[in-house]
Amino acid sequence: MLSFLAELDDQQRDAVTKVIGDALAHDTLVAGGRYLGQLWLRDAETTAWHVLLARRRLHETGDDRKRFFASWGDT
Repeated sequence: MLSFLAELDDQQRDAVTKVIGDALAHDTLVAGGRYLGQLWLRDAETTAWHVLLARRRLHETGDDRKRFFASWGDT
């Protein structure tokens, strides 16, 4: 999941957020589709990082934590 998302350029990422957001917005009156798609992608990325780091917790280093927070802050 992380490698797929990392390979998306801005135009592709925008298209993905639109498709996901439009599907989610169909059943809600809370927010627009693109915004919902962005939230969904951020949540997916955060969850993927949690899974990856939880699996490596025994071998976690300070560098791993720095890379996680740097990547998380870039979204």
